[in-house]
Amino acid sequence: MKKFVFLSALSVCALLMSGCSLNRGNQTLQRGMSSAAEDESIDDVFEKDVPIKADHFGQTSPENTHVLADATADDVAIKQAVGAKDIDEDLAPSSEEQVPYARHFLAQKKTKRMQFWVEYFTQKDRARFQRFLNNGEEYRHIIEEVFVQHGLPKELYFVGLIESGYYLGARSHAAAVGPWQFIPGTGKRYGLAITKELDERQDLFKASRAAAMYFKDLHNIFSSWELALAAYNAGEYGIIRRILKHGTRDFYVLSKRKQLPSETINYVPKVLAAMHIVNNADKYGFTLPKKQNRLFDRTELRAIKKNLPLTVIASKIDIDVGLLKKLNPELRTNRTPKHLAGSYYLRVPKSKYTYRLIGVENDDHVAAHNRPESRKQMVRRTAAVEHATDLLNNPKPAPLTPSFHTVKRGETLSSISKKYRKTPRQLASINRLRSWKSGLRVGQRLALNQDEVSVKFSSLTKLKATKNPVVYKVRSGDKLRELARIFGKDLGELKQMNNIRRNKIVVGQKIVLPDSQKGIYTVKYGDHLVKVSKDLNSTVEEIMKLNSLTKRKIYPGQKLIVDMD
Repeated sequence: MKKFVFLSALSVCALLMSGCSLNRGNQTLQRGMSSAAEDESIDDVFEKDVPIKADHFGQTSPENTHVLADATADDVAIKQAVGAKDIDEDLAPSSEEQVPYARHFLAQKKTKRMQFWVEYFTQKDRARFQRFLNNGEEYRHIIEEVFVQHGLPKELYFVGLIESGYYLGARSHAAAVGPWQFIPGTGKRYGLAITKELDERQDLFKASRAAAMYFKDLHNIFSSWELALAAYNAGEYGIIRRILKHGTRDFYVLSKRKQLPSETINYVPKVLAAMHIVNNADKYGFTLPKKQNRLFDRTELRAIKKNLPLTVIASKIDIDVGLLKKLNPELRTNRTPKHLAGSYYLRVPKSKYTYRLIGVENDDHVAAHNRPESRKQMVRRTAAVEHATDLLNNPKPAPLTPSFHTVKRGETLSSISKKYRKTPRQLASINRLRSWKSGLRVGQRLALNQDEVSVKFSSLTKLKATKNPVVYKVRSGDKLRELARIFGKDLGELKQMNNIRRNKIVVGQKIVLPDSQKGIYTVKYGDHLVKVSKDLNSTVEEIMKLNSLTKRKIYPGQKLIVDMD
């Protein structure tokens, strides 16, 4: 069976378990987890007249926190794993299973593809999924409350479970950060500050409110939660382009036609699989921790002076500075922000200790703080949504796709194919190249559509083809590397075919150009080198080199050697 392709990840999943008294030498406590018997309530910890340390709330340890979102597998591997041909066919849920869907959220869509991810989470990556469940339960009540306040399905909680495992410091290979994996542009659009002092993408409360606004906007654009989640994964404009191109707003139709990236095709089934597992946790042997006291439950926001060391604040309220950092993961330095409009609100333990903050607080004392959306942020956000909605509902005529592409320096079939949404092999086939790895010449014209092939190659009828390979005779001033560039050949292949070791060539030496066949063109009245080179899909420089021309003048009846490759 083919191996699955899993992208590498960077960060660690932190399980902020409620008030655990950890013994670092105890080998039974893995990744900051403790048994229920060893749990100590936050109430007890906060009431003790001793310094509160970060150790009471578990430790962080390196882990691939976004691996579930990045995990992908090609359809061949999935078909082999589940033993089915149609992996997107609807299946009826079995009688002993709870229905794992919310009626106002994702459609009831149990498929072989979803089953594959259920088996993946429950077997192959079981340990990590359990840790992510433990971590998520620490924050689930907060996140679901945010979504309910915004009139959204609380089941959106499972998207964050797949994205980051609810590790607040998660960071992906694409510079997406925090529990909701916002890239900088999207984070700023939804009011999250990202500076040298702050990264609010890591603040659970602020990032979750931003995620709620983003989900609401995506649903307003697509009127479908499946497409909204696809856009969350691949970007709204990427999904809009595919809808307009293929004329369907059905996520599953786009998936079956393979018109979405592989990661996006599998994204919604992953969320459904996570929902299914959690709603049937007993069946799959998972434990959902029941917590009465959680890390953020006994905290509040206090307006604190700017540019103040965290050590001073921690000393004032007699808690460990490490805990203060855990409560405020958005801080990038060991001080409160210096450059910030308005007051800065620091999250600290409630009640008993906050009275000690006298002298470091601003006059503005609050128990909770929601930064209102500024007019600038609102205009920027609504403008983006209106533009995306207008583009989807009132599509403009697609720009005409060019028929040919002229190769520029440094371009390859791979780089060119991306510009025109084709594969390198398609371009190679259209242009009758031996391989998608074939070298290209600067100035070479490539046909982009099969319809243009007859036009492009009609000029070849002007050639008298021979089976002899193209042989170049070295002239004064020639360099092997430069010749390889002019003729679009690989330097190593050129050296190997001609048994050349050190890039040294001598005047008069004959060099065979690999994978090239010779054609003879007879110059006609009205021809000039520029016209001939374009007609024959070559370059002036190449024709002059092959024919030892020192000037650009050609005459009727003259025979020119041309590379037919």
